[in-house]
Amino acid sequence: MIPALVLLAQVATAQDAPVDVVERLGERVASAPFMDSESHRVQLRDLVARDKPVVLTLIYFDCPMLCSLVQKGVIKALNESGLRLGEDYYGLTVSFSPKDTVPEARLRQGGYLQTLWNAGKAHPAHWPYLVGGDTSIRTLAESLGFRYRLDKETGQYEHPAVSMVLSPDGRISRYLYGVDFPARDLRLAVVEASQGKVGTTLDRVILRCFKYDPASRKYHVYVMGVLRYGAGFFATGLVALLGALWWREIKKKGKAA
Repeated sequence: MIPALVLLAQVATAQDAPVDVVERLGERVASAPFMDSESHRVQLRDLVARDKPVVLTLIYFDCPMLCSLVQKGVIKALNESGLRLGEDYYGLTVSFSPKDTVPEARLRQGGYLQTLWNAGKAHPAHWPYLVGGDTSIRTLAESLGFRYRLDKETGQYEHPAVSMVLSPDGRISRYLYGVDFPARDLRLAVVEASQGKVGTTLDRVILRCFKYDPASRKYHVYVMGVLRYGAGFFATGLVALLGALWWREIKKKGKAA
């Protein structure tokens, strides 16, 4: 366990760090107290480790543009991916502005969740919207490697456009950058985070043929994976063809006799 003084020092250092994402793949998200849209006090650890992958976004509600684009981009990708909220994954959105309030969280939650393709079945508890104090926010952001900064002149935050996918035990599995990314990448990230427990057999085959490329920050065709499956399919087809020819030859000999 990290001593409290060390953690506070890291949080203080993060406030002066440049706007960026320092990937912490495989690390567990720090727990901290927040308030949800129903004014319930919650611990983050209880919302990021619920036996399903979690799609996590950090935004603030008064953001003039970028945060809205990030959230809409995630929901667009989810809608196109065919993933089902509450069945395949959970969502989680946390405001990184300590000025944001519970009523604002409730308003944003209702507005965004109704745009999900299965909105009629979407339960607010499956995608909480959280607000909290500065210490809780900084602790969470530092554990995610999410570096942001308040511009005192404008009162707006400078921050990266990124979403995270967490494993069912609350560890950081994948970062997805930008405001518009392929639904395939999000689906593969969720399947990958679940270690194959989410998705179809075809998803697991595709995941073996696509690998995440840190340089481009996208999933690309993995040549060796394709070759392995291609060789397997070719061998199966060849056996089937030879079997058919062999059976045909037997039938011909039988008629000749």
